[in-house]
Amino acid sequence: MTENRKRDERTDQDAARRRSKSSPDVVVDAILSGIRSGWLVPGQRLVEADLTHSLNVSRGPVREALKLLAAEGVVTLSQNRGAYVRALTRKEVIDMLTVLEVITGLTAKLATYAMRRGGWRDAFRAAHEALMVFRDQGDSVDFMEARRHYYDVLLQAGGNEELKRAMPLMQIHLLRLQFQQRVSQEDRARQFKEYERITDAVLSGDATRAERMTRLHIRRTRMTLSRLPEAAFLRGDRERSVA
Repeated sequence: MTENRKRDERTDQDAARRRSKSSPDVVVDAILSGIRSGWLVPGQRLVEADLTHSLNVSRGPVREALKLLAAEGVVTLSQNRGAYVRALTRKEVIDMLTVLEVITGLTAKLATYAMRRGGWRDAFRAAHEALMVFRDQGDSVDFMEARRHYYDVLLQAGGNEELKRAMPLMQIHLLRLQFQQRVSQEDRARQFKEYERITDAVLSGDATRAERMTRLHIRRTRMTLSRLPEAAFLRGDRERSVA
């Protein structure tokens, strides 16, 4: 099969998937995909006219999608400035990481119990190794994806469905996007050492230490971000427009 034919088939499949969804769902998926890929970043304006043109939908579904995403804490709606990808304030960052410290600590603890029984060890070891690839490579979308997968394996291994629902995954991604360029090399090196300690505790079956190391990691992240200058915490009056 030629490369052009493969591309045409993928295009047809994408079109079929779009036809099977309501228009607001298409817009929601497009915005979430843009955030995950790093094309859309915190503080970036979402212009209705651009979305209607690029997605070939009317303004009604775009507005409905933006309202849905605002309710989920992904988009901020302003009467005067329109819609933009949510940018976290200093208080929101501190509040979120305070909650995540407890949630991720419990996640690591439950995952350790599961791995004591023999499940998920290979998957978690592979996720750790994939994350360590980026130790000396700096920030990138691929690094963020590897880190997301690392925590996803812990979450899946723990097997607690309520915990999965409690984890604000898109908000966590927005937080990482907003601050990934603000973390110093020294802090980044410390973070990777902490990933190693978490992984060692989980794989060694020490649930208490796994929870403690994970909570310490999140707490130190909170302290690092809380020291950043005010310019790091984008406000609505400084949003960036979609190019």
